[in-house]
This record gives sequence, structure tokens and C-alpha cells, in this order.
Amino acid sequence: MSTNTDRHPVIIDTDADIDDLWAIQYLINVPTVDIVAITTVGSGFSTPIYSTSNILSFLGLLNCTDRIPVASGESLSSLSSGYQVASTILTGIDTYLTSPNCLNQSVDIFLQPSPFEAIELIIFILKYSQKPVDILALGPLTNIAAAIIRDRSIVPKIGTLYLSGGQFKSLSAYSSLTPNPSLGVYPYMSKTTDSSENIFLDVLAAQRVDDSGIKNLVAMPSDVQNQLPANLTQIDVMLKKLNIILTPFVYKLITSLAKCGNQSESDIFWWDNSAAQLMVQIQNNVSNGFCTQMEQVKSLYILSADADQLFGQGINDSGQNGAHIKGLSNYKICTETNSDVFLLEFLSKIQSNQLYSCKKSYENRFDIKLQRCLRNHGLG
Repeated sequence: MSTNTDRHPVIIDTDADIDDLWAIQYLINVPTVDIVAITTVGSGFSTPIYSTSNILSFLGLLNCTDRIPVASGESLSSLSSGYQVASTILTGIDTYLTSPNCLNQSVDIFLQPSPFEAIELIIFILKYSQKPVDILALGPLTNIAAAIIRDRSIVPKIGTLYLSGGQFKSLSAYSSLTPNPSLGVYPYMSKTTDSSENIFLDVLAAQRVDDSGIKNLVAMPSDVQNQLPANLTQIDVMLKKLNIILTPFVYKLITSLAKCGNQSESDIFWWDNSAAQLMVQIQNNVSNGFCTQMEQVKSLYILSADADQLFGQGINDSGQNGAHIKGLSNYKICTETNSDVFLLEFLSKIQSNQLYSCKKSYENRFDIKLQRCLRNHGLG
């Protein structure tokens, strides 16, 4: 697979939540990023039938129809904790683009996903890429873990895996590491306190990815994402300051989540969008980016069936407290942020509408050329 030598090839693996759409719109307009595929996972914050459909519809609304391969992936977690996202939340996410009570957009119902499913496409892209490919994980790690299990030779071809979410809590910060059944036992009908949604929905997949040997692991931890509120007043002030006028669709896209989801504005943060911007900052060695402080940590997630309220918790400790723990993975994490710098970068890019990752024609997409090649050899 040929890639533009001046741009960073990226696979986005997403559960198609609304903040994922913000991240995708941002990255499409970053000149140094080449989105080579978007793969969807149906075990997170969208129902399986909507996850791929909404990404295709969203790309169509951005005038990026058929330019980026979108492949459907796994619908079930590697290991279910029993926790499921509430159906009321899923309905709001699934219908965000089209509901008359939300964005009220008409979409093209004839858009088609890639002829390859997500795990296949991840493997093929990594195997045939002429240089390492970064992966941005915006949902549970189910697809990525499955791809690695199916073909471990792809691991050296992963440049950096960027994770949205994750919990990196020092052992010393836990008041107790003794399982307490009164605080939660399997099956978990709700997420254990402080654990990360994208991890908790498939903890086993996270462990498999962490231990796979990927050379570079980077995370935008959940608690740090909460330093970046999606504040409407701040957005409007920044738009006025920069003299930026967004299209009505784009403005509603980034400002309607609280209203459409019947949530308080104070509950909305930039979440997965911040992981996308962290990736761009690191890829380009930006010294004055929104992430103002990073840290190297060693971490793992608790998977024991007897862990009770500690199940799915993420710990990190490179000191004496963690000396007896094996299987720790090395992560670089963002620990401090500047929300004004974040918003300036985000709004500037989405306003530009350059659509850098939408330049390939349908016929020149990697997956379509590969399908054609397989057919020519009697394999498709």
C-alpha cells in the first residue's frame, strides 16, 4: 500500500460516538494526517447496526463520500463484564445526525462499507503498508485485539497506538486494594468507579493489546479529558475572537450533544476528540500544543474474576509498591492540558474544510484496489 511520505497514515478505530465524529472531522482537515481507514466496533457507544452506517453518513455530510474505507467490525466484547451502555444513551447517539429533534439531516442510504470487515482491513493495511501505520483507538479495543490475535506479524507495522481513555492511577492512590463484594460483583450492571469506559467495555481486549509488543503506546486518560469541557460560551467566544464562521451543520454538530442527549452542558467534554489532537501533537513534535505535560508510566488493568469493585481498574506504579506486579506496559500519557490551545486548534482546522484525507477517488482506495486484485486472481 503506497502512502504519502509527507503524511502520517492512520487507522481510526471507533465506536461512532458523537465525540468520535468531532475527532474524525478534525483529523480529515489536518494536512499531516492520512486517514487510510475507519473501522467501527459495535461493542461501545453505538449499536452495531448504526456504528458503520453513521460513519458513512457523516462522511457523506462532510462531502467525503466514498473517499475513505469504512469497515464494520466486532459487535461483542472479547470478555463481557456484564456492563452495557443504557439504551436511552445509545438511541440518542444512534439518531444524533438524523433525528428531527437533533441535527435533522437527510443522509444517503446507498452508501456502502468496505468489502472487507474491520479486522481483515486492519491486517491488510498493516501488512502492505510501506511504512508504520498509527492507530487511533476511540472505542473499546476489540477490533485491534482481534486483528493482533489473528496475525501477530502486524505488530511491528504499528507505529504508535493512541488510546482515548484509560485509567492510570497509582497504587498508592487506592484507599484499599482488597476486593469488597459490597461495592460491586460480577456481572457489573454499572461501570466500576473511576474506571475508563473504553477499557471497561472490553478489559480483556485492552490487556491483549497492551501486552502484544506494540512499541509505542500513548493515552489521553479519561480523568485528563475532563480538563477539557465542551463549553458553549467558550466556543462562541473563541469563534468570535478568531473571526471564524462555521456552517450551520458543523456548529450544531459540536454544540448540540447536551441538548440532544438531555444532559447538562457541564457533563460534556471533548473526550475522544482530545486523543485525536494529542496524536497530531506528538506526530508533529509540537512543543506548544494543548497537552502541556506528559509522563511515562507502567500500567495494567485488573482482570481477576474475584476483584469485585477493582475489576477493570487501571493501575500504574514503577516504584517499590508495584515491584511484585508482572505484565506492566509502558505508556506515555498526557497529564495536563490547556483548553484554549485545544479549542483554537480544533476550530481552526474544522473551519478550513480542506478535507485532506478525502482526496482519493473510490477506485484508488486501497481496499477497492485490493478487492480488484483478489478477483483477478480468482480469490474474490
